Amino acid sequence: MDLNNLHRVGKLGKPWGNQGELILHLEGSEFDEVLAMGVLFADIDGQKVPFHVDHLREHPRTGAVVKFEDLEDPQGSAFLVNCDVYAPPGHNPAELEEQEGEEDLDPEDFIGMDVHDEKHGHLGEVTGTEGNEDNPVLVVIKDGVEVLLPMNGDLIQSIDLEARRMDVRTPDGLVELYRNG
Repeated sequence: MDLNNLHRVGKLGKPWGNQGELILHLEGSEFDEVLAMGVLFADIDGQKVPFHVDHLREHPRTGAVVKFEDLEDPQGSAFLVNCDVYAPPGHNPAELEEQEGEEDLDPEDFIGMDVHDEKHGHLGEVTGTEGNEDNPVLVVIKDGVEVLLPMNGDLIQSIDLEARRMDVRTPDGLVELYRNG
């Protein structure tokens, strides 16, 4: 999980009340989006540390008031004051908008696409699919060599439906396994 590219949702302010709640100044994020996350990452001395949200409620002036699990009083939550707060991986609004169209695609929609890997270049053309609905696998063939690529968000970097091109980042050894085997 890459914690360096998380989307910033705001900044924590002073404690609110006596139950360990903190003011959350939302910056560029909607309250409903943040409410659905369940976990927020606080930047503590350069480290993104996850905190499970116990509850979150709207506040008319500041944006929100947040209560994290296991922080029961103002003294216990005071170390988070002025920390930047980030959404968990996969909750970047720009990425979500970009992926909305892709989520509606079936694995069969990729048949005929050229697949390019950032390390190995052109891997071939998608000729079919294997696996099941929960774990689809693309069959890519070039010069008679078949490479099986699991369809997951870490592997697929971009999809250009018009150009019929998919850019991927394969794990070390995967392509070699098929080409040298």
